[in-house]
Amino acid sequence: MNLMRWSARLTGVPWRAAPPTGNGTDQGAPSGDVVVPSPRDPTSLVSPTEVLDPQKPQDLREVLNRIPAPVAVTYGPLHQLGYANRAYRELFGDRPTGLPACDALPELGTMGVLPLMDQVIRGGRPRSVKARCILGLTGNRYYNVSCVPLSRQDHRAEPGPTDEHREHREHKAPPPAGVLIFAAEVTDQVLAATRLRESERRHREAAVTLQRSLLPQKLDQPADLRVAATYQPGGAEAAVGGDWYDVIAIDGGRTALVIGDVMGRGLRAAAVMGQLRTAVRAYARLDLPPHEVMRLLDGLAMEIDANQIATCTYAVWDPQRHTLTYASAGHLPVLLRCPDGTVLRSEEQNGPPLGTGGGVHVSHTLRLLPGTTGVLYTDGLVERRDEDIDQGLDLLARTLTGAVGAPEVVCARLLRAMGVTAEHDDDVAVLAFQLPAEEAPPELEAGQNSGAEPETEPGGEPGSESGSEPKAGVDPGSQQV
Repeated sequence: MNLMRWSARLTGVPWRAAPPTGNGTDQGAPSGDVVVPSPRDPTSLVSPTEVLDPQKPQDLREVLNRIPAPVAVTYGPLHQLGYANRAYRELFGDRPTGLPACDALPELGTMGVLPLMDQVIRGGRPRSVKARCILGLTGNRYYNVSCVPLSRQDHRAEPGPTDEHREHREHKAPPPAGVLIFAAEVTDQVLAATRLRESERRHREAAVTLQRSLLPQKLDQPADLRVAATYQPGGAEAAVGGDWYDVIAIDGGRTALVIGDVMGRGLRAAAVMGQLRTAVRAYARLDLPPHEVMRLLDGLAMEIDANQIATCTYAVWDPQRHTLTYASAGHLPVLLRCPDGTVLRSEEQNGPPLGTGGGVHVSHTLRLLPGTTGVLYTDGLVERRDEDIDQGLDLLARTLTGAVGAPEVVCARLLRAMGVTAEHDDDVAVLAFQLPAEEAPPELEAGQNSGAEPETEPGGEPGSESGSEPKAGVDPGSQQV
């Protein structure tokens, strides 16, 4: 509620303050011919005769007493109390007129309104504060408080021929004679917002608890591969999403590396994530190629919720062949840092996200050199609202170039360099893996300048010339369904 709404209901009735007739809480303004400007014409003022006539129904005190919201009027640079309406007195009790507001209206000081009143007198413009708690006779209440300047009676602007003339007169206008304080109650709105925030907080805590409980509590650490992962939930204003990661030991000494992201937020996304992660662990032990795992997950995602989609990258590291075979369902590209510091980004064909149905998923194979570091991640690490995602990918690639050290150190450095903090607006999952630096097998000597070589089928042609750096996405050994 605001004063302008009330003035609109009394169309054609001028606002003004009558002079006081003595001490008391229902007194008018002291002599000085102070009026409240009409909202339609701030320069229009009523005549002294009208102001001094307390019998007229338009008298300011009578009008303000009808308003169910607390209203007070002060005058002068010390803000002496001139009037407090019935609603104000019912809320705070009787208030003595003539005293400065700091003494007569201590509640305004508690709410931080007194400095605003000084600003109104100096600048002549309204000021307001929102949702201030008031301890009145009926308990704690919340109000939006507005301070409106009151114009002087004797400053009447005559019609001018030009706007320039009018602006000149307004520039010379004297400071306001007083301030009208108007409080609109918003207790119900504040309490409702508080309940909503508390409900959201409990909901988020439950989602974070569920999310963390569904993630692996301890990662498998193969003897021939060092791995580390981290999960950072979004800040207090962001709902928890469905990001997940996993490391799974499978037959033949191989290791499956998984990263995924369920679209959506909250408990539902976390629950879907848990079902998909469980399914991935089961499919991995069936010794299926990555593209087959993606196909099965796609069907499962449609059964879980036809309206819920997810992205995922599933990769298998084979230490005997020194190969990484992987398939992606709409997920972000894998990043590999070669032993010489070069960073490669996979750019091959991507399958559709899980839950879309009927898509084609492809397995890709790369031969890795010892000392290679790879990173799997979710979009929260690289996506920003005001930037194209390619900018985030480029920054991540540059960051990975200098992010040396063990996998856990790489994860921490990437989060820090990408600006991921406790107040980040999206959840983030990062999985880093690293091959021990050792002598390369003889068959890999031709690829010493890169950390990834495309695998070839038996009897097939190599994907790149000897000694040349393979291009991300070149994969003659891909399998397709």
